[in-house]
Amino acid sequence: MNVHAGGVPPAVRRFAAELSRLRITAGTPQVTTIAARAQCSPSTVSEALNGRRLPGETVTRRLVAVLDGEWSQWQSLWREARTELDRLKREGPEAPVEALRAEMVRYPDPSSFYRASAARIRAARREIRLTYVRRHPPSHWGAPEVAEYYSTVLDWARDHSGEGASARRIIGVPERDGTPEPAYLQWLLDHQRETADIYAYEARVMPWTASCAWHNTGLVDDSVTFMSFPGAGRQQLTGFSVEGPAFLRYFADSFDQAWGALEPLDVYASRHSR
Repeated sequence: MNVHAGGVPPAVRRFAAELSRLRITAGTPQVTTIAARAQCSPSTVSEALNGRRLPGETVTRRLVAVLDGEWSQWQSLWREARTELDRLKREGPEAPVEALRAEMVRYPDPSSFYRASAARIRAARREIRLTYVRRHPPSHWGAPEVAEYYSTVLDWARDHSGEGASARRIIGVPERDGTPEPAYLQWLLDHQRETADIYAYEARVMPWTASCAWHNTGLVDDSVTFMSFPGAGRQQLTGFSVEGPAFLRYFADSFDQAWGALEPLDVYASRHSR
């Protein structure tokens, strides 16, 4: 991985330098002042300015607004940095060929799958990556364990918003001729309003025209992968989990590549709510 002596990838270093210049242009406000106005923690601002961590898109948008920057210019700059950072993660140092040994746990029904998923999310340290690609929105589920799972994701993001943590979700929205299904769009608009001020949570939309559901993944930190597979009915589902970073990396690479190509939830919701 191409990093300097301090271990910081060039993409993050360049982004931090540009953000520091924007801060100077804005009169060099104190870190605590920026944090208060952007409604995030001083440590998050400090990490972004010093290049220790690339902030999420939502946090970056808040910081740019506080520093009187134009988001239309900064959005492409942030995406370039995020894309390069994801690429560096994918490439990493070359590793020797080895057999993949991992323990799999199977969950025969939605309740057991979502209970296990929620428990691991509550224990997450820094990062959660999720996909939801189904014909029916999450509101169509009736089991209490499913509702608790979705609440747990947002609660985790709220609790970790000031710690540089990240919860990202790719939502596959069924469309016909470029128009999302009405029930799904309504859920999406409600979800966008519910999550608008959760700074550690970000979602992007994947327009989806398939006539059947697909498998979904949940990636927690660098340790565990959850995979679910739908049945014929809207509430049928089975799945499994696998412990181990080597297994997770394969799905993390796919997630990060897709993420960079998709439209943010708020942009998609704005286009289709007119």
